[in-house]
Amino acid sequence: MKKSFPIDHAVPISKAMRAGDFVFTSAFGPWLFNPANLTYDDAGNIIDDGTGNKSMSLEEQIHRTFGFIKEALAVADCTLDDVINSECWLTDPRDFVPFNAIYKTYFKADPPVRSIFPMRFMFACKVEMKVVAYKPLKT
Repeated sequence: MKKSFPIDHAVPISKAMRAGDFVFTSAFGPWLFNPANLTYDDAGNIIDDGTGNKSMSLEEQIHRTFGFIKEALAVADCTLDDVINSECWLTDPRDFVPFNAIYKTYFKADPPVRSIFPMRFMFACKVEMKVVAYKPLKT
């Protein structure tokens, strides 16, 4: 069984996708943006994503990112307790320690396996995440 949970967004993605007993989320940062509103410099670097959120603190960005992840899981009847894998991206490796301090408050027992990577995003955020949850279908 495959079921999509689309998101009303400028980009054609789903919040989550259930494939049998597994639920996959899209990658989420702390806010949604419209790619048509991006402003670039001559080298192709993003100057502005048009959201006005560039000055948001790292801590708030992490909490808001978790909010989007929780919403995406909820549409597929899952919670963070069902997460078995997470992939995380940070723009600045120096944010690794504060990221972990907040991350562990969301996964207190049985934290999922995780990968974390440095990344340059298509918008002006500092963090992005996606997860895979395991929640068997009720038969």
